[in-house]
Amino acid sequence: MDPSPPAGPLVREQIERIDATLLPTVDRHLLRLQAHCLVTFQQIALPQRQGPLPPPDQWQHWCEQQPQLANDSEFSEQLMMQFTVIASQLEELAKQLNRTPLELELTDLIQQAETNSRDRLSKAG
Repeated sequence: MDPSPPAGPLVREQIERIDATLLPTVDRHLLRLQAHCLVTFQQIALPQRQGPLPPPDQWQHWCEQQPQLANDSEFSEQLMMQFTVIASQLEELAKQLNRTPLELELTDLIQQAETNSRDRLSKAG
């Protein structure tokens, strides 16, 4: 067992659950991005565990507090753009599930990814 922690907010079990899906590689990658952003938004929002996602100014403040991002403004800018895209996806999923975005869980993201993948395959075939 590798004792080193994963680089990022996802824990090993979450990464393994994503990797265990039968999703195509591109879908698993998107799922990882969504899960990473969701967990980050949930960390930013603490102690809140339900409600809307934190606003972009809080994302920016969080980025400024991360030592690994301190001297990489280009990556921080890319991350903020990614947060914006994924935030819309998470808000839409939460709306579909009649929950708030902060209440979403990895299981919700996996189920959505699997449904989207099946829908694409059935339309293609």
